[in-house]
Amino acid sequence: MPEGVVTMAVPELDVPAFDAIPGGLARTLRPLVDRAVDDVMAGLPEGGDAWRPGVGRATMVDALGHFCDLIEDSGPAAWAPIAAHYAGLGGRLAHDRRALEQLNRLLLRSARALWQMVDALAAARPADPVPEPVLRLLSEAQFGFLDAASAAVARGRRESGPGEEEHRADLVARLLAGGPDPAELAALADRAGWRVPRRLAAAALRPRPGRDPRRPMLPQGVLADLSGPAPVLLVPDPGGPGRAGLLRPLLADWIVAVGPAVPAHRAASSLRWARETLALAERGVLPDDEVVSGADHLASLVIFQAEELIDHAAATRLAPLGRVAPGHRERLMETLLALLECRFTASEAAAILRVHPQTVRYRLRRLEELFGDALQDPRSCLELEMILRARLAAPRRRAAAAATVAAHG
Repeated sequence: MPEGVVTMAVPELDVPAFDAIPGGLARTLRPLVDRAVDDVMAGLPEGGDAWRPGVGRATMVDALGHFCDLIEDSGPAAWAPIAAHYAGLGGRLAHDRRALEQLNRLLLRSARALWQMVDALAAARPADPVPEPVLRLLSEAQFGFLDAASAAVARGRRESGPGEEEHRADLVARLLAGGPDPAELAALADRAGWRVPRRLAAAALRPRPGRDPRRPMLPQGVLADLSGPAPVLLVPDPGGPGRAGLLRPLLADWIVAVGPAVPAHRAASSLRWARETLALAERGVLPDDEVVSGADHLASLVIFQAEELIDHAAATRLAPLGRVAPGHRERLMETLLALLECRFTASEAAAILRVHPQTVRYRLRRLEELFGDALQDPRSCLELEMILRARLAAPRRRAAAAATVAAHG
């Protein structure tokens, strides 16, 4: 596209405020631009070498110059080349997200520079300050200018073709479709402005019941597919320093489950386990008040993968309990699971169940009467523990939650 030519509709400029500002004020403000820009730039964290190509000190100088131009003439003929300038910037910087962030920040900081210029003007001529109504007009005009310039940048960026966001969406789709080969992955990541990590973990999200969740604010480097009913995040280097609490801010609106850390090309495998974990959290089998990691609940994931088979086995393995009244049967099942988890140590089981150890010993004698030698067989005990975990996981979590509420009530 030739320099200065815009093929899109020109964003509108809110001109009434500009029309009402005395044109002579622009001539008074122009000599103050450089000093105000230097003062504001000195307070920014980026140094001269850190600014991306296409942005920097000249961005603010141009913005203030354009603002003064529009005070003198805000008609369509004056605004069109200014709009073309910002559209051109948007197009040239479309594939450099950091440059676009810096551009937007500098446009906002130009507003601060304008008011430093106004303050400097007041200090230079205290007997002839800018009238209060004109100050209000300057404020209105400034908001209108920033809105129109930002709209022109955005339109230029859209017209430039696929940008970084689109390339990131393609990258996520390709990773979750089964994984590209290393050369393809490197090319996709380069277009998306993303550094391929040694390992990543997929996170599956589900809105909490009754909540209308906000779009997640994503940390740097996290890829996302938020387009469907089952949002997905790809978290690079999940075991790195400071990464443990990365997703915790999402818990207010979302149930969050994380799969195992894997090489990037195996992201689909991590997502599969994240979704299995999420399903168990939604059922109450696993906690949903924290970022739940499938790697921390391997036993539950393995057991519930074979849930149908376990249901069939339960009819045989738990048959001895059929001779017990339903209310007592439930207590015996909970006691047997606690004993299996504690290797039949009554005091530890009692702590889990929050009952007296003597109560556990009494129930153990009853269980030995019902199950006989099966409680001495390691294989039989393992099968019983898997069956009871599948049957009692959700009720145990609900009971624990109710006990916590009661303790803090």
